[in-house]
Amino acid sequence: MVGPEDAGACSGRNPKLLPVPAPEPVGQDGKRNLFPKRTKELKSVVHSAPGWKLFGKVPPRENLQKTSRIIQQEYEARTGRTCKPPPQSSRRKNFEFEPLSTTALILEDRPSNLPAKSVEEALRHRQEYDEMVAEAKKRPELYEIFLSRAKERWKSFSETSSENDTEGVSVADREASLELIKLDISRTFPSLYIFQKGGPYHDVLHSILGAYTCYRPDVGYVQGMSFIAAVLILNLEEADAFIAFANLLNKPCQLAFFRVDHSMMLKYFATFEVFFEENLSKLFLHFKSYSLTPDIYLIDWIFTLYSKSLPLDLACRVWDVFCRDGEEFLFRTGLGILRLYEDILLQMDFIHIAQFLTKLPEDITSEKLFSCIAAIQMQNSTKKWTQVFASVMKDIKEGEKNSSPALKS
Repeated sequence: MVGPEDAGACSGRNPKLLPVPAPEPVGQDGKRNLFPKRTKELKSVVHSAPGWKLFGKVPPRENLQKTSRIIQQEYEARTGRTCKPPPQSSRRKNFEFEPLSTTALILEDRPSNLPAKSVEEALRHRQEYDEMVAEAKKRPELYEIFLSRAKERWKSFSETSSENDTEGVSVADREASLELIKLDISRTFPSLYIFQKGGPYHDVLHSILGAYTCYRPDVGYVQGMSFIAAVLILNLEEADAFIAFANLLNKPCQLAFFRVDHSMMLKYFATFEVFFEENLSKLFLHFKSYSLTPDIYLIDWIFTLYSKSLPLDLACRVWDVFCRDGEEFLFRTGLGILRLYEDILLQMDFIHIAQFLTKLPEDITSEKLFSCIAAIQMQNSTKKWTQVFASVMKDIKEGEKNSSPALKS
């Protein structure tokens, strides 16, 4: 039950937390002794500072001041065993970089029931550990380097616009890129109100996108990137989000789309249409009758990895499988969406289909969508996605070769 002292908390006010007094010692008359075997132990307990709790009373924490040495001595006294300290070489001392516990496990000794590490194995593990820590340190350092470059450029853009060319890219183009980043950030998940100006993640998103434009000036910023970076920010620390963002955009499919490599994009579209016709022939012919090509709806889906078109929680589920299965699942998801709304799309014309597929209904459920995705067969005759994609690339190359004018001797 909540006592009178907790009334402020229940009424919605901001109560001041007060220390809860220690409970009365439990007597030996038996009425309150639920665990009689521990009665003697309870008498010898030295109570430390009282505990804290917003609702109800709790007993104070016991023996907060015990050190590992005291605990070890008590254990030895009870069991009669003497614990040997680990070898000095296996102790981890003050590191500049604090590694993850799972990373540091490589330095731990094996349990006593297993053979001990040999000297060679211990040295190898130390070397592997040092390499893992060095790689982990590089990641935030890499982000800081490109972020500082981005900040310098932002500063120079605000101070001068007289330079005609810097590193092969005009100042006008760079300023346009920065303006596009600002504009895109304001339109990134507007319903969340966390990426817009004044929101807690506005500056983080701006920093990651700016750092990436310095990291990959050959790609720069492309509209839609902000949605990918925003999803990563919601799940990772800032530096890790930047590394994941850069690695994700370096995948062949994403790189082809964000660099606007028309020939590669056409190959992806052609491969998609092979499976579109295989799985949804009626809808495929309906789209063909309106000359509705995949680029009209697929580009937006691929650019944002469905995070703009699908509800955020559902888009994150698509990401999970995409990270496991690769680019094939992105196109399989697209076919699953078309299958889910096939009956509706068959009743629409070109304009309404394009509008519908740009922003899908909010009431779409993961169960229905993933059921439709599972029903899609990513196999044409005996060929899988990668084989069909390779075949399409070969056909396109041969077509380009045959259509080129013959050289005169």
